Amino acid sequence: MDRRYLVKEMFGPTLQGEGAHAGRPCVFLRFAACNLACSWCDTDFAAEGALRFTADEIVARLVELDAHRARMVVVTGGEPTLQFDQPLSDALHAAGFRIHMESNGTRAPEGAVDWLTVSPKPQFHTGSLALVEVKPSEVKVVIDDTVDDATLAAYEARYRDAVFFAQPCMDDRYKEHLAKAIELVQERPRWRLSVQMHKVIGVP
Repeated sequence: MDRRYLVKEMFGPTLQGEGAHAGRPCVFLRFAACNLACSWCDTDFAAEGALRFTADEIVARLVELDAHRARMVVVTGGEPTLQFDQPLSDALHAAGFRIHMESNGTRAPEGAVDWLTVSPKPQFHTGSLALVEVKPSEVKVVIDDTVDDATLAAYEARYRDAVFFAQPCMDDRYKEHLAKAIELVQERPRWRLSVQMHKVIGVP
């Protein structure tokens, strides 16, 4: 029997709002469930309201949504590595999609992806949960009170070949976090500022 994946939502066409590919047209595949509980998370990934789809059903829906035929899918969550696997990767690639995954870095993807963004949040790890050894294309750190220059230096050392983004936490202290993010990227030339452009321009 074909595996069924628990999906919170699929939507598009839209634009990638963050990081190295901000502004690029894409569609989104958002899985339900996460292994972290970040206090400032702004994403609904609860199992309530999620539906189960086969890989073929997911691909068919994403092709339908991809009106601009950009064939770029952002696979996110929740934590997508809890469900993403090689059969789904193969099905997406067979349909011509370039797969961009956004992960918290606690699990390695079980299927091939074309662009891996790791957004580490170790301040929310519990028990034995830790970052695993992966080679991301991009590292995106949410800037809040727990992040300082030493934090960014450690990520530079750990993920040597990635491109690096500092993104201010969008909570009720956003202006403070933005000022801190700007200061940090001015001190560390390998880092760039990322803002959640989709929220600024009002796209999903």
